[in-house]
Amino acid sequence: MEMNNKSILITGGYGFVGSVVARKLYEQGAEITIVDNCSTGNKRTVPFPHNAYEMNVEDALCETIFKQHKIDIIIHCAAQTSVTTSMKDPIQDSYSNVFGVIRMLMWAQKYNVEHFVFTSSAAVYGDQLELPITEDRQLNPLSVYGMNKQIGEMYCERWQQFHNLPTLIYRFSNVYGPGANQTDAIIPRITEKIINNEVLTIYGDGNQSRDFIYVDDIANAIIRGVESRLQGIYNISTNEHISLNELIQTVRELGYTLTVNNEQAKDSDIKHSLLSNEKIVKTTQWQPTVSIKEGIQRCIESKNQASAQIS
Repeated sequence: MEMNNKSILITGGYGFVGSVVARKLYEQGAEITIVDNCSTGNKRTVPFPHNAYEMNVEDALCETIFKQHKIDIIIHCAAQTSVTTSMKDPIQDSYSNVFGVIRMLMWAQKYNVEHFVFTSSAAVYGDQLELPITEDRQLNPLSVYGMNKQIGEMYCERWQQFHNLPTLIYRFSNVYGPGANQTDAIIPRITEKIINNEVLTIYGDGNQSRDFIYVDDIANAIIRGVESRLQGIYNISTNEHISLNELIQTVRELGYTLTVNNEQAKDSDIKHSLLSNEKIVKTTQWQPTVSIKEGIQRCIESKNQASAQIS
């Protein structure tokens, strides 16, 4: 599907993932509209022309966007992404991660949106014994964040069933890249500790493993799904995982110094996570392209450049 003249609304479009998606779609000729409350996103991440709305996605005022613009596609990236925050403040997490989805689905239905893309998370799976995890696995979220992402998925599926709204649900593995600002995400923490010459705290023995995927690979998967009008549920991952200890060793092999302190593991932490990407690869021929070593190097270089500009 050609992106020329397509009107695309990206919720959370000034954020980490949303801004990269916005840039790539703009470069393909799409008209971009962004709604973002700027709590974590920054307008400077989207310097090209676009329609801008600074408000919460769960706010009824967001209907103004649909009255002022004919929206063809919604890519719903807006979310409260911190597992720790979701456990401390489940009500706020629910506003962002449940009510925001409901609002957007209602307006998508009312204003005849062609395609709705929902960005979900590996957190819906919880701690699974059998790896890699396929899309048909029973969900068992361990955090409020994971629970609310599961609820968001259910709403998307039911809106497709009840209202014939084509929906696509992407379950991301651990997304990283320059500009990530999640306070409890490991790679942004590693990058910050290296730059500031501080000690990194790891909760647990470091043998817990994750599959990390670079933000540009995520954005390319989203665009591939939009282009092909894909529907259903798909994991987006590299199909590889690495322990935190191995991740730290990779950083040291790149020539950086990093001191680590281990503390007791958190109850809401998942021990091992590895998503199968076989379904999305077979369906769309999408492939991840950025290795973990290359991705970490890009993150550190970007952080170094940002720090130099500030100083």
